[in-house]
Amino acid sequence: MADWTFYGRKEQLAELERMLGRNRWFFDKVTGRRRIGKTTLIQRATQGIKSKQPIFYEQVPDSEPTRYSFGCE
Repeated sequence: MADWTFYGRKEQLAELERMLGRNRWFFDKVTGRRRIGKTTLIQRATQGIKSKQPIFYEQVPDSEPTRYSFGCE
């Protein structure tokens, strides 16, 4: 398997690190196409965290689009 290097995403990484560094509870959703580095981005952001605050990460498998619309009319 190829050894891919993590590159780019500096702004997104800095934003996640900033949110994690606040030591407050929050929810965040990271979305995007398959295989573009979402999980790696989260792993990089959590590597340097010295907080004792727990981090909960849940990966949701691909699913079919919903048939319901929740927009305002």
